[in-house]
Amino acid sequence: MRKLEFIGTVRSNEGRFSQKIVIPGRDDLFLAPKDWPMRLSPGTVNIQVNDDGFPEGFDEIVKGVGLKKLDGGKFRPAFVIPQRLIAGNPVNPDPDQPTRGFAQVWRAELQVIGTGQEATCWMYRIVDSDMLSQLELVAEDHLRNRLNLSNGMAVKVTVCEQESNWNPKPPNELIADWCDAARGVEEGFGTETAMGYLIGEKFLHFLEVAETDREWQQAIPAFVAEFKDMFEPWQLAEFLNTPRHLGALGHVADEEAHQMFRAELEEEQRLREDARNLMLLEWAKELLLEE
Repeated sequence: MRKLEFIGTVRSNEGRFSQKIVIPGRDDLFLAPKDWPMRLSPGTVNIQVNDDGFPEGFDEIVKGVGLKKLDGGKFRPAFVIPQRLIAGNPVNPDPDQPTRGFAQVWRAELQVIGTGQEATCWMYRIVDSDMLSQLELVAEDHLRNRLNLSNGMAVKVTVCEQESNWNPKPPNELIADWCDAARGVEEGFGTETAMGYLIGEKFLHFLEVAETDREWQQAIPAFVAEFKDMFEPWQLAEFLNTPRHLGALGHVADEEAHQMFRAELEEEQRLREDARNLMLLEWAKELLLEE
């Protein structure tokens, strides 16, 4: 497993990519590894890499300037977050670069050079962002408080490449996991919340992946069968025909939180997100409400 070691200093979040972005936790993603936090501590820790603080051999990874070298995928991330699931993301895909705006995420370790204190964390980078020498770190707990970080502190960041033998769970196993979780949600919080989790959070995203992945397409009937086993037809119809918030955090956020979430999006991004979610909802209705 390859590792990259960067030497730099802690700094305030000044880039346009770090001030408004909301990175989703494990509940809002399909293929995140098990150790990705359910919820991330707000904000990021930004590390300005010294001019001489880039890893030895970094220039050999791929063509590019500074951290743009990582955008080519030659240093394998632990997983990738689609652009549309990152609230406030100002970088959009285009026909020539469909992964533009996606986030690559690597496991990492942050060490304070002066004290030797360490903390595990994650480094993410938005593909084609303009941050060429600034690392962005996130974690489940607040890294600044945990390590008593202040601006100007010298640190080392070790970033780990994902081993090539890692394989995500196949869709049928994911469906079984989600349905088991939904039963627990229903027992503890009621049918409405369980359906919000399984339809609003999992099924709509599942259909989106299935549009371009044959294995996921073939698993749709099994997923639909699970719904019909768990819920009555009238419950599905009532849920699907009641106006509600869709998309990331739509089923768990209250009105104020949802409005704050949408306020982080550009108008064009809001319109595109709404149209996309409505299309997926109509597809879900066809599948779940058919006789």
